[in-house]
Amino acid sequence: MSTPTSPYTPRRANGPARNGTAGDGLDLDPEVFDDGFGFDQIQEIAWDDQPLTQNAPQVETVDPDKVSVAVDNASKIYRIRSGTEHKNSTKRVGRHLQRALGSGWSEIPALNELSFVVNRGETVGVIGTNGSGKSTLMKLLTGKIRPTSGEVFATSTPVMLGVNAALVREISGRENIKLGCLAMGLSPKEAQKKFDMIVEISGLHEALDRPLKAYSSGMASRLQFAIATSVDPDILLIDEALNTGDAQFRSRTKKRLDEVRAQAGCVFLVSHSLGTIKQMCTRVIWIEQGRMLADGDPEWVCSQYQEYTDHKSNGRMRAAQIVYDRTQLKLSPVQVEFIDGTRPTKAG
Repeated sequence: MSTPTSPYTPRRANGPARNGTAGDGLDLDPEVFDDGFGFDQIQEIAWDDQPLTQNAPQVETVDPDKVSVAVDNASKIYRIRSGTEHKNSTKRVGRHLQRALGSGWSEIPALNELSFVVNRGETVGVIGTNGSGKSTLMKLLTGKIRPTSGEVFATSTPVMLGVNAALVREISGRENIKLGCLAMGLSPKEAQKKFDMIVEISGLHEALDRPLKAYSSGMASRLQFAIATSVDPDILLIDEALNTGDAQFRSRTKKRLDEVRAQAGCVFLVSHSLGTIKQMCTRVIWIEQGRMLADGDPEWVCSQYQEYTDHKSNGRMRAAQIVYDRTQLKLSPVQVEFIDGTRPTKAG
């Protein structure tokens, strides 16, 4: 019995057709196919002049006459007790021992290795979503915690101004001004000279004799800022303390920050208000998930951050991840180098 054959004959595109005729649209002549499609008018895609990644790190040389803060590959990992950490142990004896004791040690990376240099006269904004590592960075800069790896250098002790800055609720604003100035190292005579300036910046002329517990959170923040900047700090760190002020207070704040910068100081401003960041900062660092994503022009960094948060708030996690990866690719790694003989040595 003979096997029936199929009438189908294999053909390849752009190949010769059977009997010299066109084969139902499969046999195409490249010259004929190109005619009329306008392929000659297609232009090459224009890529950025600079590559997305730079394999070689950018060397940042620290000038001892200009630098205020230098962070060299600093990271922070917190170790906390955990009741379930024994499940991650690879050794059977250790796993059973930790289970019997009821606890183990868990490591939580709060901040990955990052490096940057801030010179005198700069105002650096720090942005990022909640839990991204901004407060950890501020604690590293002030010396409240030590980095797990790397080093943090500062030319003077930074002054930290936060939403929880110490003010005495039971006494008046007038007495808090005097007490705050004395706590920051001013003499009574120097505190008296600074009094009028502090009142002018805070704008609390009519509330000076009220107890602090009668102040709103915005009024207390304004008083904190005015007291903290009264000593002309060389390095000032502001953590979420300017978000409650009105337009007039922001104008006075910017003027005062400009004066601090003009006196060879630098300012770090942590805020969720992108308007405040763009108005007051000359440079912005974006930290997300413990990693530095961007360090540069306030307008560009804030636009990327705004796009990222918009996608996340609307549940577009894939689009947010694309913005995250794209922004990270634009960041050039920094290698901090000191001039010979100028690298600080650790105490002790």
